Amino acid sequence: MARAYIRERVVDHLLNIDVSLAQGVADNLGIGLSDEKLQTAPAKEVNGLSKDPSLSLYAVNSGQIKGRQVALLLSDGVKSADVLVILQGLRAQGVHAKLLAAHMGQVRADDGSVLPVDATFSGLPSLTFDAVIVPDGNIDALLLSGDARYFLLEAYKHLKVIGLSGDARRFKAQFGLEDDEAEEGLIEDSKAEGTFMDDFLAAMALHRVWSRSQKALSVPA
Repeated sequence: MARAYIRERVVDHLLNIDVSLAQGVADNLGIGLSDEKLQTAPAKEVNGLSKDPSLSLYAVNSGQIKGRQVALLLSDGVKSADVLVILQGLRAQGVHAKLLAAHMGQVRADDGSVLPVDATFSGLPSLTFDAVIVPDGNIDALLLSGDARYFLLEAYKHLKVIGLSGDARRFKAQFGLEDDEAEEGLIEDSKAEGTFMDDFLAAMALHRVWSRSQKALSVPA
């Protein structure tokens, strides 16, 4: 663990970047900030540049999502038609998809086809993905998986876009939402075919669901 004076120096450095950021870090570290420190003036411009949107997670970018990673949570009985539409929609935008399940190997879809599993829910956590989709089909198995529920809760807590297709909308209760309650960043429809992927990709382009920030503080993940 870092010595107290090292933590204080880090907070002092953050004061020169953003006072509100420094205050949040100081509160978590149990460090009190004097009125003088809270009045720290913003850093001077460097070469005429005060800030750059390309360095900000809050700035709305150009909508480019190529290269991002999306996790699909699967179990035996998943609807292959849903998975196909989702994979095609992601691939068309240059977004990489990973198929996750409770075990390695493969899962068997509703039409008898098999899908290769890239990783398990616990082996490749939601922190490594930009967004998550749960296709329709045999959601009971996922609801009974603590690892699957935790994966989604963690993604929700970290303000990531989540797509729920068909019966997967039952996961809304995990987020404290009623069946008929809508929320920004939570994309849902009766099936993946249609506007589902368009809405999901548009939400991904905003990077994070900042409107969820306050609610996320109470999410146990």
